[in-house]
Amino acid sequence: MFTPIFTDGVWNTSFKTDLKEYCDFVKNNDTGRALSNKGGYQSNDCNLSDPILSPLISHIQKETLNFSRLFNMTYDSFKVDNMWININGYKDYNNNHHHPGCLFSGVYYISTPLDCGNIEFIRSTERVMVYDWEVPITDFNSYNCFNWYLPAEQHRCYIFPSFYEHRVLPNRNKEERYSISFNLSSNS
Repeated sequence: MFTPIFTDGVWNTSFKTDLKEYCDFVKNNDTGRALSNKGGYQSNDCNLSDPILSPLISHIQKETLNFSRLFNMTYDSFKVDNMWININGYKDYNNNHHHPGCLFSGVYYISTPLDCGNIEFIRSTERVMVYDWEVPITDFNSYNCFNWYLPAEQHRCYIFPSFYEHRVLPNRNKEERYSISFNLSSNS
């Protein structure tokens, strides 16, 4: 008999809003910062009271509450603590990182040309598995993989536990990829 002991996952939703002009405006008025990004542009935290962000923030908070029910959390609501803009040009990427000090994190894709850099989640046991699990496998699945890619798709929103280690693969397209990343905590 098989007994699953851990279940990992990412909440996957879509939301249609056009924020590309907003992102360009912020980029032109904010020098940005360099954290996990290698190349590209990452803004400082956005002004969460900006009305243009309100529909997206509401969607993220509602979907995070739905996701939290899978964990049997008793929170009544979640709040977006911060959001920032990422614009990755040709060959730009983000190194491995996680988001400490919050419960959930995520990304919303605004503009995603072909092959613009998927998000990759890294299994916490990857370093051990790489050495000990060099075995023949016919097909990778959630039981035997070291990492998991999710596609960067326009209007797609991924929400995940903030402790998930992840990275963004290089943009192989000459066109820039636009996204907004965010962190949430309980509103209780």
